[in-house]
Amino acid sequence: MAKAAKPAAKGGKSKKMSKSAFLAHLTDGTEHKKSDVAALYDKIVDTITDQLKKSGEFVLPGVAKFKLKKIPATKGGEKKVMPATGQEYVTKPKPASNKVRASFVKGFKDSLN
Repeated sequence: MAKAAKPAAKGGKSKKMSKSAFLAHLTDGTEHKKSDVAALYDKIVDTITDQLKKSGEFVLPGVAKFKLKKIPATKGGEKKVMPATGQEYVTKPKPASNKVRASFVKGFKDSLN
């Protein structure tokens, strides 16, 4: 007797693909080993990270453009009032941080429609 297909997740959406599932998908139908594909994947991620640190921008051709935005530190200790409750609170200091923004190229967006 054949097994029944698993039902879709809530809302009819499928599960997100994990890194190992993604690497397995890339190796299907090719003669490359999963370890070789994993090493290539890690090298791509390292390259993107290095380029963002150096120039603040990286373009993955045909897919996306990544930009690094530096967020400055903010001082704490200011007294503010919550508009909804009227309760006073003191703000906490936040350290400086980096945020990565990704915007997808037009051709990639159009291929999804």
